[in-house]
Amino acid sequence: MRHAPKIRSLNILLGLTFAALPAACTRSIPDSTTRLPAGERDPGYSATDTVIVQMGDDGLPRYRLEADRVEQDAHSLEVSLHALRFETRAGDGEPWQVRAPNGLPSADAQRLDLSGGVTVSTEGAAARSGGSLQLVTPRLQYDLESSRMRAPGAVKVSLQGHELAANGLEANLRTGQVRLQSDIRGRFAP
Repeated sequence: MRHAPKIRSLNILLGLTFAALPAACTRSIPDSTTRLPAGERDPGYSATDTVIVQMGDDGLPRYRLEADRVEQDAHSLEVSLHALRFETRAGDGEPWQVRAPNGLPSADAQRLDLSGGVTVSTEGAAARSGGSLQLVTPRLQYDLESSRMRAPGAVKVSLQGHELAANGLEANLRTGQVRLQSDIRGRFAP
């Protein structure tokens, strides 16, 4: 299977990153006489200024993820990312930047579920033709293996000073195709 080494290396990288959290992070461990105040939960592990880089078969970075804070819940073991910046390259090599206040990696580390006001932008080919491309949506799913994005709700697309609004978006960064799903509003006029 051609993609198995990529998936395995990503899982190993994320596994090592999150396994190393206890050693690299701070945790308050109460003794038997210490009680958390009412309504307060055990914060689990956390790390600040985290950077994860996934390399491709060509030896170049496939993506780079930075997060101001990474937390792992002590009970559910769910990992959450806060104030994250994500850069990946499209099929033509153009960089795409993704910013989100919050993110949750899937259990298999193959998808990021982003929320809180997600912005996706590129300056590459669009900038050379007179403007940048920007997508804004409340929530976005990004598949790390296929480089596909999906926004299930409202989305706004800005391109060369023009705006489109729609409900739902699917994008394939490898092919550069973006598809707005329904209730599309906007106009491109000369």
